[in-house]
Amino acid sequence: MMIITHGDARENALLGNEQGTAIITVLLILMLLTFIGITSTRTTVTEKAVIRSDAVFERSFYLAESAALEGIQKLANESTPEELLAPLITAASNNDGLLISADAQQPENDLANCDSNGDGDIDGNDIPDVCVLDPDNTTRRLVVQLPISSGSSLGLGSSRLYSYASYGLTEAQGGRSMIKIGYKKRF
Repeated sequence: MMIITHGDARENALLGNEQGTAIITVLLILMLLTFIGITSTRTTVTEKAVIRSDAVFERSFYLAESAALEGIQKLANESTPEELLAPLITAASNNDGLLISADAQQPENDLANCDSNGDGDIDGNDIPDVCVLDPDNTTRRLVVQLPISSGSSLGLGSSRLYSYASYGLTEAQGGRSMIKIGYKKRF
């Protein structure tokens, strides 16, 4: 049998007192909820930036694609090689924005075909102002006539197969896209 003295009862009372546990539990739950809130906010900000970037990319991509397709449509609408080749003859002095000749040494090189100012970058400064498709001066098109390969079996009779590359370039709202579409036409 154990005899409880006054000092032992006080110790048992202090050990059985749980009044501080509730505040510690509440503080731990509050810290957990704060951490979840901060993480959710950061995730939301990151997702919004990704969506904004994706929208800029899509807009610039589709603008460049429409510019390249417009060049292809202009090529498709021409019915005689004389009408189509007329811009080539006057390209040095009066380019109407439809067609230029490919680079003589590297006809398949996009940089050689489109970098008219030689700065090593294809941008709005390389494509003539007459090729601008929008009032903001951000979307341009350029069509390059590639040489006909000699000895090609594609030349049937008097008709000749012409190869073209249509470029669309846009530099809108911080996004930049360039699209190249190949096109062949027989006259």
